Amino acid sequence: MAMGTRNSWGTGIVGAGGWGGVAHIPALAALEAYEVKAVAGTRLESAQAAAELHGIGSSYSSTSEMAKQDGIDVVVVTVKVPEHDRLIREALDAGKHVYSEWPLARTTAEAEVLLELAEERGVKHVVGLQARGNPTVRYIRDLVAEGAIGRVLAVNIMVSLPVFPTSNGTVDQAHVYLLDEANGADQLTIGAAHVLDAIEYMVSPFVEVSGKLDTQYPEVHVLETGESVTANAPDHVLVSGKLAQNALVSAQFVNGGAPGFTLRIIGTDGELVITPRDQLMFQMDRLTLQLARPSGETEMLETPDVYASQVHQLLPGPGYNVAHLYARLAQRLDGEEVELPDFIQAVRLHRLMDSIRKASASGVRQEIR
Repeated sequence: MAMGTRNSWGTGIVGAGGWGGVAHIPALAALEAYEVKAVAGTRLESAQAAAELHGIGSSYSSTSEMAKQDGIDVVVVTVKVPEHDRLIREALDAGKHVYSEWPLARTTAEAEVLLELAEERGVKHVVGLQARGNPTVRYIRDLVAEGAIGRVLAVNIMVSLPVFPTSNGTVDQAHVYLLDEANGADQLTIGAAHVLDAIEYMVSPFVEVSGKLDTQYPEVHVLETGESVTANAPDHVLVSGKLAQNALVSAQFVNGGAPGFTLRIIGTDGELVITPRDQLMFQMDRLTLQLARPSGETEMLETPDVYASQVHQLLPGPGYNVAHLYARLAQRLDGEEVELPDFIQAVRLHRLMDSIRKASASGVRQEIR
């Protein structure tokens, strides 16, 4: 597919009724680089309803059929993880660029094959680790690299998510699939993975990891039916490890408590303290940033406008960081060499999740290569 700057990249979205409609469509609408031309769903009726709701011109019950259309340059896969492998393959078979939500696949093996197929096709590919698009996260990365807090000694993160993946032992029907570890979507792969990936991006990659996974709500009640279902996916994640430049990490993700998070990057000359600005999950939030010195002096830091220069007139919410990720994808589609979380990074993160699972099961620290 020819590269080069154009007025807009034609986009087709698979699944606009949930996360696609809440986050992706508003994000794309904020960018002149894209035009959402089509939506695909499991049923034509639901796809037509989503297209009408969002003012999208075409609707399909087949991702393959949508992807074959000449006006579609990028296929966006936003549905539940178990469907990713099949749908991404259909987009790749059509030779289209792909934006897939994270997790890329149910397993590392699936993700590795998808990466291989995408590379064979020679298309651009991106995975929805949208914290990497967050202007504040990118600003923090530069502050760390410039030595604003000296040598990094430690990273500490505490995240409490009282409504994910269950709410006090209950779940709605739409999210029952989060309770089965085989589906690849749970507290480890979503709640923890987005934050651990951001730590690697802001500071440096993990080189070793220990962990403990637990299912503290093994019996969960379905709100709509009252039935009791058994959960085997982790809802509590505890991780410790070491990064490439020897900083030590401690991270805990709890399905309880008061909602929120505090992330501290502690260095020899001070620390960066990151807390929520919008009261959303870490990967969705714009973030509040504070610099604290050993003297006790503190300073609130505002992210310079240059980090968000491509995205304007977008309210805070689920689509905010997604839009910034799309902006960077547009740069890559236009031939620029910009950093982006692609399928290569997705495979690395899948392997990190495997190492955490193995460490939890064996009680043995795992080296990350």
